[in-house]
Amino acid sequence: MRKNMVEFKKWITEEIRRFAKEDPDNRLKLLDGSYIFEEPLVGFVAGNDPLFYQLKEVIGNFHLTPHEAVSKIAEKKGMSAPSEEELGVVSYILPTSKKTREENANMKEMTSERWAHTRLFGEDFNKKLQRHLVAFLEKEGYFAVAPQQEEELFEIKNDDKVGFASSWSQRHVAFAANLGTFGLSDGLITKAGKAHRCGSVVVGGVVLDSPVRREINETTIHWDCLFFQNGSCKVCAERCPVGAISEEEGHDKDKCRAYLFEQTADFVKENYHIDIYGCGLCQTAVPCEEESPVKE
Repeated sequence: MRKNMVEFKKWITEEIRRFAKEDPDNRLKLLDGSYIFEEPLVGFVAGNDPLFYQLKEVIGNFHLTPHEAVSKIAEKKGMSAPSEEELGVVSYILPTSKKTREENANMKEMTSERWAHTRLFGEDFNKKLQRHLVAFLEKEGYFAVAPQQEEELFEIKNDDKVGFASSWSQRHVAFAANLGTFGLSDGLITKAGKAHRCGSVVVGGVVLDSPVRREINETTIHWDCLFFQNGSCKVCAERCPVGAISEEEGHDKDKCRAYLFEQTADFVKENYHIDIYGCGLCQTAVPCEEESPVKE
């Protein structure tokens, strides 16, 4: 039986948290077996929220709306797509464990071992959670799509306007679900900080309301960042080993990406014996590492 909105939110939140707690892949199996991520944060937003159309202007027309995502998959399956009014989006934040954050906070130029393992195996778990939620929802009669997990939907473009960007930005979806706001480094600062991974699924057959938001403007989209609130902090810029974060330019994606792929990948492979890139210095040893430093 389909659930009402209150029941649905409680039900899916409990399942996300249960899965994170019980699934063995949320563990650093090659290290000490401890949790990769702590208890998830979960948010919701209506599938027809106007903000999804604004993202086409902010990011690019290639960024999907929830209805575009389900329509393409419904067509692939030979099914009728749910209407926009019957769509909701479930977004979640997977906070990086305290032990991993503390280890990476002590690093100055390269990523720590736990952070590198989290980057690789934590993202594997994140994808697994999205696939699990799709199967979990479909079993109960809902239409569900995890856009990041669909080859027909997810792509990364090097756009002239915004640089490297995906067709389904998990950070922006989490922003739409009121789970956080953006900092100087482009990271999403949540009430659990900005050391995290995030994911989402689009659900057909349920009506979800959108969160009550502040009026969206340059101040509110950066609400949880001390620099944008009062010009202070900039610790993330100081932590960046290649100067890819600055007061004038914000986050230089090209410089950041070059460092990740050209320097950290070799370091991680030689020292930690796994094939992944990683850094995370701007997410640790900063005031927004484990909470929002801005108080109402």
